[in-house]
Amino acid sequence: MTGAVWDAFWSTLPAEPGSALWDSSPRLTAARHLPLFQSHADPSLPLIDLGCGSGRQTQWLAGHFGRVVGLDIAEAAVALAAATHPAPNVVYRRADLLDADTVTALRAEFGDANVYMRGVLHQLGPDDRTDMLATIRLLLGGTGVLFAQELTERTGWYVAELLAGGAQLPKTAGLAAHFDFGSRIAPAHDGRLRLLLEGSGFDVVADGDIALHTTERTSDGQPLELPTRYVVARASARL
Repeated sequence: MTGAVWDAFWSTLPAEPGSALWDSSPRLTAARHLPLFQSHADPSLPLIDLGCGSGRQTQWLAGHFGRVVGLDIAEAAVALAAATHPAPNVVYRRADLLDADTVTALRAEFGDANVYMRGVLHQLGPDDRTDMLATIRLLLGGTGVLFAQELTERTGWYVAELLAGGAQLPKTAGLAAHFDFGSRIAPAHDGRLRLLLEGSGFDVVADGDIALHTTERTSDGQPLELPTRYVVARASARL
């Protein structure tokens, strides 16, 4: 999706934390992700939060890495993040990571970096997905580590079934209407995210099922959780 589309999305959201479906508390998100990749990551390297959105997770991660960079394709998201989730060791930037010059400049500035990414790949078509994974490999270099949480086909089926059953989930329904959430083809068949990464030049060091905690509540008042997968990976030295 284009930056203009995401600018429009972030521009119309209220500024308070949790307005976006995936903008859940770091206690339920980054704090649960960090133990999955912390032992593999060099904390002295910069951490790039790719698709940082409001910066809510970025700010929390800044307490565990010396230098953190929040990148998003939407200028409105970057402005919101800088205003609402600043930290002394965080910088937010608008960046199109499918642009070769942008990626080359980031690599030259930061060198090897760790990358934290939630739900980016499913938004891209197959060719752009391939290019994005090549970008991530370049950003990791020889020592960085990737943590990625991603939707799979099972996520889409679950969302589609909820909405078809009449569940009152306005944020989820809004995403379904505007971004085909629940029907868009996921980046990998359920359980095969590892193979997607391995086929794209990564060595996967850990993977598994993980819940995506959302800011939506079900009819019984419980937070809506969506089934997703995670991977921890390095750029393969074999390429």
